[in-house]
Amino acid sequence: MKPANPFDPLGLAAASTELWRSLLANPQELFEAQAALGRALTDVATRSAEVAAGDGPAAPPLAQPSPNDRRFVSEAWAKNPYYDALKQAYLLASKAVVETIDNAQGIDEQDRRRIKFFTKQFIDAMSPTNIPWLNPDVLEETIRSGGANLQHGLRNIAEDAQANEGRPALVDDKAFAVGKNVATTPGSVVFRNELMELIQYAPTQPEIYARPLIVVPPWINKFYILDLQPANSFIKYATDSGRNTFVISWRNPDSSLRDMTMADYLRLGPLTAARVACEISGAERVDAVGYCIGGTLLAMLLGYLQRIGSKLIASATFFTALVDFADPGEVQAFVSEESLAYIEDRMREHGYLSGREMADTFSMLRSNDLIWSVAVNRYLLGKDAPAFDLLYWNNDATRIPEAIHKYYLRQMYLENNLVKPNVLEVDGVPLDLRTVRVPTYCVATSEDHIAPWRSVYAMTQLFSGEVTFRLGASGHIAGIISPPGKKKAAWWGNAPGAKSPASADEWLRTAEKHEGSWWPDWEAWMAKRTKRKIAAPAAPGSAQYPILGDAPGTYVLER
Repeated sequence: MKPANPFDPLGLAAASTELWRSLLANPQELFEAQAALGRALTDVATRSAEVAAGDGPAAPPLAQPSPNDRRFVSEAWAKNPYYDALKQAYLLASKAVVETIDNAQGIDEQDRRRIKFFTKQFIDAMSPTNIPWLNPDVLEETIRSGGANLQHGLRNIAEDAQANEGRPALVDDKAFAVGKNVATTPGSVVFRNELMELIQYAPTQPEIYARPLIVVPPWINKFYILDLQPANSFIKYATDSGRNTFVISWRNPDSSLRDMTMADYLRLGPLTAARVACEISGAERVDAVGYCIGGTLLAMLLGYLQRIGSKLIASATFFTALVDFADPGEVQAFVSEESLAYIEDRMREHGYLSGREMADTFSMLRSNDLIWSVAVNRYLLGKDAPAFDLLYWNNDATRIPEAIHKYYLRQMYLENNLVKPNVLEVDGVPLDLRTVRVPTYCVATSEDHIAPWRSVYAMTQLFSGEVTFRLGASGHIAGIISPPGKKKAAWWGNAPGAKSPASADEWLRTAEKHEGSWWPDWEAWMAKRTKRKIAAPAAPGSAQYPILGDAPGTYVLER
């Protein structure tokens, strides 16, 4: 392992040096790219000057922001020739820089992706929308309010420096309280160990399915993303559908848990949860749902149970979960020997990675939405942080124990060992995901920056059992928290059990688009596999597992 370099913790200097060597080795290509950019910028300036002088109508723009780019929505960016020229110049220059990196010859592809990612961070930071005297919305608000927006913005800067470590606040923390107006579905804590609380939710139907459902959320966030509000709560939806629903609430670890391993999380988390749910319900097997990294852990559990001959899990559902990390998307920019050495040094001091550091990483994946637009709204437009339940959850970050995070980054992201037969093991039991035969329902989302859908799709080629794949619209969170009735919701899929081709793009060409939420499709898929129903229990828990407290429990409240 390379030692951490405090002056270049991510190893970007060496990668950038290779890029410059490549560019200087082909000066003609670099010169031609610069000349093409110069001609385009001259063309934009000439056209804009003609429009400003009234010499003709505006010509079609040479560059346009992507449909998801909300920075240039103000009419001034299109109707004012000077702002239009500034916008096009920025977009053309940004494109030219990125294409220069893409076209560089003879550099390592991993280095290319990392350079490209961090170059985009610089490009986003340099947007004219971030500069008060170049942003028409800021100028308009400054004139309208007599500068009150900037005065309020200065107060927001001081407030964030004191209360948010200098980061622009995403959300009004005072607007929500866990158990009060988020995470409110009625239930009880029926089991607790040093790593998790198990919550059993109160039935809402007179009859429930005999086989319980356990939900394994990611431990890098708190579970209530699945229970934000009654209208968008997956937990409430499952309960209302007659599911005897159990959810793991992971503990927010401190330094005392620094040595917790992936095997510990597997044993003390979903394996224990499944066994407790069976004992409480009287069932022999459970259905399981794994979200994000919780899905990665669930896949490991399936491989482990298969090898020991256990049929504890009858069906598995995966929400935006990676098992093949060959192409994990832009997160890969943070994974190299140099960056891992830096992260491991950071964790060594306290025994964990702080939730804030992990949140910063994910914010960089969508820097325009989660960093720069927030800063513009708070500091330049003087707006208060919004009261938004999803952003409140996003801000309620959790720590990650040193041992499991080292294992996860190295074994999954760096070496992709989970898909390699018999390389990883749990308590001496080797794992081979090709042996997994339980029926599986797998959901990816089309705009996911954390678990790219084509990489999630690779699961269909790995497991030996039936895999039903669904592609939801939107991103890692919004595509999953997609209740019936949600506007603009859609998903793609073929008939349940249909054979999935090797290529994700080939699958997409034949997949049928469905308007609305995929949740009812999942429930229909589940209903075909869990037909027997029983009378709903009068109370949660059992004599062996008495109620320890009301949902959402105590672990979720730890900050």
